[in-house]
Amino acid sequence: MINLTLREKQVLEELIKNCKISDQEIARKLKTSRPTILKIRKKLEKKDIIKGYTSLIDFEKIGLNLQAVVLYRWRDYSKSEELEATIKFIKSLPEIILFVKGEGVGSKTDLIISLHEDLKDYEKFIRKLKYQWKDNVENVDVFLSSVDGIFKNYEFSSPVISKINEKVIYSK
Repeated sequence: MINLTLREKQVLEELIKNCKISDQEIARKLKTSRPTILKIRKKLEKKDIIKGYTSLIDFEKIGLNLQAVVLYRWRDYSKSEELEATIKFIKSLPEIILFVKGEGVGSKTDLIISLHEDLKDYEKFIRKLKYQWKDNVENVDVFLSSVDGIFKNYEFSSPVISKINEKVIYSK
């Protein structure tokens, strides 16, 4: 549970809807002052509730035309040094926009989403991964699509706002 005032919750909801919204615009919507909103925003950042702000990018316009979704299973968790080195390596790759550890389809334990200029660029990327993985990874599945096949950007506003309404404890 998080402990927020009603005003903090309202500011957080506005920032979830549009992270680029100005403090002045939030103040107008909430009928309060810009300095009040600035103070609340800074408090949310200091509490690590807001960890950063992001932009939605048109990947095609910057020359990234291919999306790869890679699901795989780590073979042996007793090889913890190799596992940690592999995770560190994966996180260092600039092509990766999302890396998730978990459980999934066919007992897969990891998911990677990466962006590439073209198929040749993807092939270089997957060879780097396979070299790093050695024999520690099995059961790899890949789904490739053009970025224009993405019909909707990841949008967190609705589920996040619902969770805030469920989990927030209001303090006065």
